[in-house]
Amino acid sequence: MKRLFASLVIILLLLLTAAVLLAFRAIQDEPLVTGDAPVSAEDLSRAKDLIRRNDPRRLKRDEFRETRVAARDLETLVNLAVRRGRATVNLEEGAAELRYTAALPPTPLGRYLNLRTRVVTGADGPEFQKVRVGSIPVPGSLFSAALLYASRHSSLAPDLEILRKTIDQVAITPGELRLRYTWQPELLDSARTYALSPEERERLAVAHGRLVVRMDSAGQGRRQIPLAEVLGPLLQEAGGIDKDSGRHYRDTLLVLAFQLSGRNITHLIPEARQWPQPRPLTLTLRGRPDLAQHFVVSAALAAWAGEPLASAIGLGKEVDDARGGSGFSFADLAADRAGTRLGELAVDNPRRLAAAVSGGLTDAGLLPPITGLPEAMMSSEFQRRFGGVGAPAYQRMSDEIDRRIAALALFR
Repeated sequence: MKRLFASLVIILLLLLTAAVLLAFRAIQDEPLVTGDAPVSAEDLSRAKDLIRRNDPRRLKRDEFRETRVAARDLETLVNLAVRRGRATVNLEEGAAELRYTAALPPTPLGRYLNLRTRVVTGADGPEFQKVRVGSIPVPGSLFSAALLYASRHSSLAPDLEILRKTIDQVAITPGELRLRYTWQPELLDSARTYALSPEERERLAVAHGRLVVRMDSAGQGRRQIPLAEVLGPLLQEAGGIDKDSGRHYRDTLLVLAFQLSGRNITHLIPEARQWPQPRPLTLTLRGRPDLAQHFVVSAALAAWAGEPLASAIGLGKEVDDARGGSGFSFADLAADRAGTRLGELAVDNPRRLAAAVSGGLTDAGLLPPITGLPEAMMSSEFQRRFGGVGAPAYQRMSDEIDRRIAALALFR
């Protein structure tokens, strides 16, 4: 018996040692993918156009479609999907090389999880030729077999089967991916189902209920109130539910973003059609409804999808406005960035946010003064005065916005 026990201990120690060694080789000090924010305003605009052209809500069952996706746009879509980290996609003849890096909390093992793989189009679907996690090589056949086994024995199996039947052909060429598919509406229902877990749906229903109560209470006898009068108490309430306050902050920001943007949350949660709705009430930030909308939507995006995506969407909206909407507005951009900072704070440092909220929020504490920030500039004027996004004059104004936001007590 003692020998058996000793043998088991030795085996466990060996397995533990192997696991530690693998961890050392999987996590590295240097990122495989480097660069700035993965999604630029221009990239986001093209991705939105691509999605708009292939909007599944406009397709009929068994309708045949063929679409082409440039490598740069495919990379944008991948980065939007992974939410955290940064990915690159390189398309060759019949193959695609994918690289991905995710930053980890600092550890003795390293700071980055790096993944590299080469995918080719085979007769039965994608085939992985080379896979490397950190410095650990994984045989492509082993990785494919594990992926196939996992997919067949997971709750996603029926939906992956629908996806397999939907896609007729995938062709990879240098710089472009061509996709032929026959639309099956069940895929859209599946995407809605897996976008949020049942637990998340339940939490969002509760958060929406709190929003209705707060807006009805704060708006009695008024048609318009400052954003802080609703957002502050909602965040206070969310922070006091349980220890996982960051999760409840995210829920609060998301339902408020849907409310202010005028978007229907039933596209994401169909059962929300039965949820109660608040009385008509306009929320403002520094006296303006548009700034409240920019702030809250960017906060929700940052809390749910990461800061680079929120920044890109905020900047992309201003660029689109300059091309024919309300015009480029540095004031709107300031609201986008301040909201993004709040969304980051809610997820990355919920204790800090709880402490700040406990002292009360004001509109002036959410957004710095917008005096001197040019607005309503059409594309020609924006180019003439600031030289476009990234030009020196634009960067000076951008730095001034960041300086003003950094001076707020909420973000110190």
